[in-house]
Amino acid sequence: MSDLKALLGAFLYAWLPEAENPHRPGPKFRPALVVDVDPEARQICLAYGTSQKTDRNGRGEITFTSDEIDGLTKDTKFCLGTTYWIPVSTEFLCKNQSAKKLSVIGQVPSRRIQELHMRLQEIG
Repeated sequence: MSDLKALLGAFLYAWLPEAENPHRPGPKFRPALVVDVDPEARQICLAYGTSQKTDRNGRGEITFTSDEIDGLTKDTKFCLGTTYWIPVSTEFLCKNQSAKKLSVIGQVPSRRIQELHMRLQEIG
């Protein structure tokens, strides 16, 4: 991907790192929301997605339904306060080594952008 800024607000799957090993791909390929980009460093900042407790949102959390985002298999809550900077690389962003392309599964719907900004402000 040449223009990383185009990824802002995109949903994708990634091997999100665990807190103990922030520079290594994590054990689970999970949905994530791109909340920031650093084109010079070729990194993206991803908010953690979970299908747990999607019936309520806390501070800095936003839930998208699988009806809103075609690539989500379940309703998914994104924890905007739990983010990870990762390199744009197949190691973090492709399900397996034979895949060489980042797979964007959707974009934040335009009617939800204001709510996303509000949720981001909740966490500072």
